[in-house]
Amino acid sequence: MATMQPPGSGRPQRGGKPAVGRPALFVVLLALAGAGVLALLVAGPSLALPLAIASATALMGLVGFAWAVAGPRL
Repeated sequence: MATMQPPGSGRPQRGGKPAVGRPALFVVLLALAGAGVLALLVAGPSLALPLAIASATALMGLVGFAWAVAGPRL
């Protein structure tokens, strides 16, 4: 004998936000962050420490901004 699930016991339907974000904008923002990290790795030894820390913080903020604005929705 098979167990029957009551009707309506499936996954609730999600409304509002789409399941995905804006992939083109997400890729562009992450590419900018990647290029910034590469530039920081190349120019980092010649930069002053506070400027290097500020640059790294700004790049991490850019990645967070990309995820919040255009990234995939969970």
